Amino acid sequence: MMGNGQKPMRLCTLLLVTAPLFAADEFTVYDLLAPETHKFAIIYDVSATREGAPYYLNPIRHGSVADKESVVDRATGQPLKFDIIDGKTAKAEGLGGRNSADDDHFLRVHLLKPVAKGSETRIRIYKTYTDAASYFEKDGALMWERPLGIKRNVVILPPGYELTGSASPAIVSTDPDGRVRLSFLNDRDDQLPVKITARRVK
Repeated sequence: MMGNGQKPMRLCTLLLVTAPLFAADEFTVYDLLAPETHKFAIIYDVSATREGAPYYLNPIRHGSVADKESVVDRATGQPLKFDIIDGKTAKAEGLGGRNSADDDHFLRVHLLKPVAKGSETRIRIYKTYTDAASYFEKDGALMWERPLGIKRNVVILPPGYELTGSASPAIVSTDPDGRVRLSFLNDRDDQLPVKITARRVK
């Protein structure tokens, strides 16, 4: 899949017919839209586990503009209310984010009921990020570069693109519609540096 004198990047490749989209717990899918839009849709599965918590805070990454947000309770499928708060509000209300800066922003999800002792509340967050600094096209090459903090992540390329490189090991598969999917397992204690390059199929 390399050409035009490109230096091969580290890849772990496995072609499959299909792969499951969702996992049981913390898991993120990044669905890359057309690169000229600088947009990618996100599906994030996570469990709220803090006893008595009526809310779950999901950080909005600096440099990204979020829109098209929605949240559902995964046990019931019921939509959940949410709002956007800053780090100062989160700390003042004792919601967590003790080390957050005042100008940080969070999606505050209103759970159906406070988390019971020894229990968890599973939710699914949908949103779209616009981030020209981390997702763009240059000289005909798609580039997506983003550190990933959670353990399990999937990145799906736009239709009509083939993978040319990944700076971190990935399992590469093909969806039934022909789109290329990269699955990453972050086994580090910090963020996994992910850099993907791709090109249009001629």
